[in-house]
Amino acid sequence: MTGNDSTKKIMRGLMMGAAFCALSVGTSFAAQTTTTTADASIVTYEQDFFVQYAPVTLLDMLQRVPGAQEILNRNRQQRGGRGAQNQGERGFGSGGDQILMDGKRLAGKSNNINDTLGRISADSVEKIELIRGTAQGLDVQSQGLVINIVLKEGASSSSTFFQIKSETKEGGDPGFEALVSHSGTQGNLEYVVSAARKSNNGFTDRTEEFFDADGVNYGERVIDNDRTERGWEFNTNLTYNFENGGVLRLNGLYETEKQNNHESRIDTGDSPANVFWDGFADESQWEIGGDYTKDIEGLGNFKFLFVINRATDLDLIDRFEDADLANPFLETVEEERELDKEKIFRASITRNIFEGQSLEVGGEAAINTSDRSFRSEEFDEDANAFVIEADDDVEIKENRYEIFAHHTFNVSSDFVVQTSLTTELSKIIANNYFPDGSLLDARDTSFTYFKPRLNMRYDVTGRDQLRATVEKKVSQLDFNNFVTSFDQRTEEFRIGNTRIRPEQLWEFLLAYEHRLANDGGSFEIEGFYRDFTDKIERVDFTEYVNLALEDTDRETFFSLVDEPGFDVARTFIDDEGSGFTDKTGNVPSATSYGANVKGSLRLGFVGLSDAVLSATYTYEKSNVINQFTLMEQRFQRQSEHRLNLNYRHDMTDIGLSYGGRASFSSDGFTSDINDYWPFSPQANFSLFVEYNIFDGIKVRADAKQLTGRRGVSTQYSYIDHIRFDELSRRAEKDTRTPRELELSIQGTF
Repeated sequence: MTGNDSTKKIMRGLMMGAAFCALSVGTSFAAQTTTTTADASIVTYEQDFFVQYAPVTLLDMLQRVPGAQEILNRNRQQRGGRGAQNQGERGFGSGGDQILMDGKRLAGKSNNINDTLGRISADSVEKIELIRGTAQGLDVQSQGLVINIVLKEGASSSSTFFQIKSETKEGGDPGFEALVSHSGTQGNLEYVVSAARKSNNGFTDRTEEFFDADGVNYGERVIDNDRTERGWEFNTNLTYNFENGGVLRLNGLYETEKQNNHESRIDTGDSPANVFWDGFADESQWEIGGDYTKDIEGLGNFKFLFVINRATDLDLIDRFEDADLANPFLETVEEERELDKEKIFRASITRNIFEGQSLEVGGEAAINTSDRSFRSEEFDEDANAFVIEADDDVEIKENRYEIFAHHTFNVSSDFVVQTSLTTELSKIIANNYFPDGSLLDARDTSFTYFKPRLNMRYDVTGRDQLRATVEKKVSQLDFNNFVTSFDQRTEEFRIGNTRIRPEQLWEFLLAYEHRLANDGGSFEIEGFYRDFTDKIERVDFTEYVNLALEDTDRETFFSLVDEPGFDVARTFIDDEGSGFTDKTGNVPSATSYGANVKGSLRLGFVGLSDAVLSATYTYEKSNVINQFTLMEQRFQRQSEHRLNLNYRHDMTDIGLSYGGRASFSSDGFTSDINDYWPFSPQANFSLFVEYNIFDGIKVRADAKQLTGRRGVSTQYSYIDHIRFDELSRRAEKDTRTPRELELSIQGTF
């Protein structure tokens, strides 16, 4: 797909979004079983509202609530790896999931909220609340929508939920997955226990054509990747209601997964070669979390949360090479190990200090350790033995502490102001070791950050709301950047950097939301501006020495590149013999601005009162200095335009539902010390249909990745350094991903 094709698709999508947003201005609908608070900040969906849809799980209920699908999609995308630690998020903080249960967040990290929603029976739910803007008493701070699920109390009942699922990818064998969950009550104790078998097969393939600096095609490559995933997951959630009003919730998780991966890379043309990669991964993790709440007379509402978890990951890769496919020999052996541990403790007291005002004060401690190692050995024919090409062993310890105060002031029924101040103190110790165990490098750094936040909500009318937020944020460091790794995309080592600093930003948000009458839908537009300090990007770490000028300034050295007679070999050396070096590091400053446009619309005006169309469009313009070319560019891997569409139609008279999702992104790119890689993502489409065959039992079919393609890209590789503009080769790449058909049956009894 070309860049022009991508832009045309995005523009067509934007026109669709604009059309239904325009319709939303003046359309009204039949009343639904919902209620709204006097200040219109909370819309409540009673259980009666969902009866017509015959939901089986809590997740089924949320899929019928306008605006909830966007949050569910975001949670699904964030889940994408093994637990939260893969994403560098440690501790709780004041943010978190926008889905709460009884006003509280789930006291877990790896124990994902979406997984929990899919295990809770719909019969356990009393009502669902949509909270617009800031509100006092919530476990998270949000300037947008928060969903609060209120569970039934005191009912002595039990139910069992089951799900059987088979996913078949185009050209592959079907996988089989099963989940069983049992929930019930015993006096003051409520419990949910579940077990799941995970089984998945998949593949991707890519074709590549190579061209030299003069544009002459000199070779092709076909890459085929097949993988299997098998694992188990066990969960439990317990809630105990004490007679004195205290509530204790505990949850636990144990998960294990094994992956096998085989990839072939067949090169033809001027330099034929055949390489085969056999990979094996063994991952496991456990987690225990909980929270306790109680109203303490004279003091306020006390909350205590804790999480303790441990995750291990072992990755092994063997690479074989064979010129004629007859007798492959082992060329490279790689081993990567991770051991992550986390302990989090958070406590707070919330009390009303004056009429219409509340204050929450508290603190959090997060103790993290991470041991990571990477080792790569290559066979040396002369020595007839394997020799070490890369060996990196890093031990990391991070202690983070937060002291926070949140003040909520209900100035009037229409105007709420929330101010917060969080002080973060952290200490990071990172030790690099030589293969013999002696210390190579050590880091011992302390940080102190003050993170103020101001959030305002003004209800212009019962259906129109203005929101504004100003906030200082500080990112978490991703420990993956601390240790060396092998990038399979570029077939290069990525050197680790233990000296990275957290990324800071000031964020400014201004939003307007309009809700249609009778729960007919909503429209929201939010503008944002972000000012970054220490933006984390790829950075040039080369030690430059100019022999003629005896100058080590990188900018001065680069200024010589365009001068006549410039000779890299004569002019450049480095004092460590490591050549041109790039790592993940910090860029002093960067900015981004843009807008988020969201909307959902019930299609009652065309006779489809139980059909909902929703859309989310994001435009983001960013700017940062490329550390290799010293020129301005937008952020890497980021598309300026992103559009997501969701449609669902419930035909309640026959128990049938159908719909689909579509996503579009404009072109993006990656850039490094010796390559520039623009890409055009393929639009993604999926469809589903589900049918209630009996009361409490339904079947569902999902068709995913319907285009069968991931996208096209062009990789430009340069000699030594991209700043010298000496092209080595150009590679045109086209990546396929298999279409998927997922069949499932689920129910409760």
